[in-house]
Amino acid sequence: MVCCFKKKKQEVIVLLEAVALVGRTLARDGDPIEDLVLPPPRPSRGDKQYLVGLNFLMAGTKRGLSADMVEIDPAVLSRYRWVGNNVGNRPQFFLTTDKLEYLAGPALPNLLAALQGMGRLETGFHRKIAFLVETYFSTLPDGTYVLDPGKIGLAERDFLQHAWDGSSGKPRERAKKVIQAAAGELKRHLLAELELKTPEVVLWSVLLDGEILAADPSYAEVVLQSKEGAAAKGSKKSLPGVCSVCGLKKNSVTFDLAGLDFLKYYITDKIGFASGVSEQGFTRTFLICADCLRALLLAEKYARQHLNLRAGPVNFLVLPSFLIEQEIGREELEGWAAKLQARVGALSSLSGWLESIGGRGSLEKELEDFLLELPYDNLALLNFLFYQKSQSEFRVLALVKDVAPSRITHLLRHSYRVATKGEALLGADRAWWLDLTRIYQLIPISEGRRGVEHKKLLYIYEALLDQRPVSYHFLVEQFVALAAIYHTGGFTGTNIHPPAPGYEELEMGHRMLQANLLLMFLREEQLLEGGMSLNGAPELEGLSGEMQDYLREMKYGEPAAALFLLGYLMNQIGRRQAEAGYRQKPVLEKINYAGMPWGKVMQLTNIVFSQLRQYDILRYNEGLFATMKRLLDAHRKKWPLSPQENVFFILSGYAYASRAAIKAREENASENNASA
Repeated sequence: MVCCFKKKKQEVIVLLEAVALVGRTLARDGDPIEDLVLPPPRPSRGDKQYLVGLNFLMAGTKRGLSADMVEIDPAVLSRYRWVGNNVGNRPQFFLTTDKLEYLAGPALPNLLAALQGMGRLETGFHRKIAFLVETYFSTLPDGTYVLDPGKIGLAERDFLQHAWDGSSGKPRERAKKVIQAAAGELKRHLLAELELKTPEVVLWSVLLDGEILAADPSYAEVVLQSKEGAAAKGSKKSLPGVCSVCGLKKNSVTFDLAGLDFLKYYITDKIGFASGVSEQGFTRTFLICADCLRALLLAEKYARQHLNLRAGPVNFLVLPSFLIEQEIGREELEGWAAKLQARVGALSSLSGWLESIGGRGSLEKELEDFLLELPYDNLALLNFLFYQKSQSEFRVLALVKDVAPSRITHLLRHSYRVATKGEALLGADRAWWLDLTRIYQLIPISEGRRGVEHKKLLYIYEALLDQRPVSYHFLVEQFVALAAIYHTGGFTGTNIHPPAPGYEELEMGHRMLQANLLLMFLREEQLLEGGMSLNGAPELEGLSGEMQDYLREMKYGEPAAALFLLGYLMNQIGRRQAEAGYRQKPVLEKINYAGMPWGKVMQLTNIVFSQLRQYDILRYNEGLFATMKRLLDAHRKKWPLSPQENVFFILSGYAYASRAAIKAREENASENNASA
């Protein structure tokens, strides 16, 4: 246990060293707050976005509040120091926020307390904040400070008392409702004065006689101490020691890493893990200095903004680590990171990249240009952090460490080769390009059990990135479950989006063909564990050249090929049933999506023979049926496939037949257009 703990600690230190190096590279000279400034809290939908300032009056004897507004741009975000809100139960005290309730409630009183705790009682900034709290705030019966609309002249003097009397619940709950009421009253008056609509306002800040209080240097000290926690200069909880990240002896290090977001997940900070089960015990485990903590904060922020991607429902961060100390400038690093994001983004969803290049030039040439070796590719490794984010919780789902950038390039090139084969075998369709999002669409996930179900998806992602084996039987089970959803219409509560009514069968066939291409992809990557049914390529008489090519490329063994032909014949019956007016083809009801053992396969074979005769199409398919029957009989004494495999290969043949018909129509139309 001790050995495992030490090993994990060393892995954590290596990861944090790498991330801290990125943060130090990105750090600017001068104002350290500048590096913490965030983009707007929500993306613009084309409309202008505004910051509204609560401009309190102090000069002379006049008291009151006016509203200022400014359109948001990077300079405004920097000037007003928008650095986000504290998460969890940490006190809110930021003067620029996207939640007016904070400014109407705890922010200014908490800021005043923070200044007092830092010994900044004699500063002009402390006097200004104290003036605002004393002049414009009132206390509720439970002692909570609230910005009082009655004192500003925006409501009756007893507004807060009425709000308190009209609320219910415990004192803390009542106080929260009163703060919301006060914020609502402020918002109503301020937006009316500025003639703004609620969606246009994304940030709020505090001014005093037109002065932006967030720009005060004393405020910057409070922000830095909050972000750096107990490692900040002057903190009472810091102590001399050696920083676990940079390895240097410092006058001020700490184990308090509450200011970090996702990186703190990798640091054991629960009291039960501390030596002696006390906070002092952490001094023997993991310590960090203010400089390294600031670098980690900056790297976290940069990763969230520039290296944050999504595959299906799963978010992930790409955290680069350099193998040796590199003299890289900020602009160089940002340029490399931008290209890296584009490349990993293409692996996540190729459709975006394909749309970006449009129809210009050769697709192969465009891909080669896109995948030109980047600087530092041979000097960096990538860490993929898959996570879920709720309002106050950052939940890490998986970490894949030390992925070479060349691995991403290799997977993209291989995906292109598979797509090219898919087009040759099945006709032109960008659906044959495999990426992380397409893989997500092949793995059914129960929405009510995402935390557990996402492990199925991450199992495949981790395998691709880290070159680990994937169970063939696991994949087949997922593909059959996917087909069952399309067949039964059981989309509700799953990640599978229903197609347009009437297109369920067509879409199911599309997915089955993608599933076959994924198996081919993994087999060629030598990552497919099991799957003995995909180690052959039988030469069969009576099959078209196109079908023979497909079976050969997919490496179908004889049993798999027999079931493929069975599914193909079922498709021929289904087409006749559709022509006869059936909306739901009865032949598909003969498949048991829970799995079909050998005996059920033989029963289905007899049904297919009977229906081929019934619809008078046996004469067109007699050769295929004879080949199928010969292959089945050759292996009947020891049938090698599982019930789920039986269903999968039958559905694969059915899907191939549907696609072959579409491909033939497209080729005929193209020939007719050419001759016209």
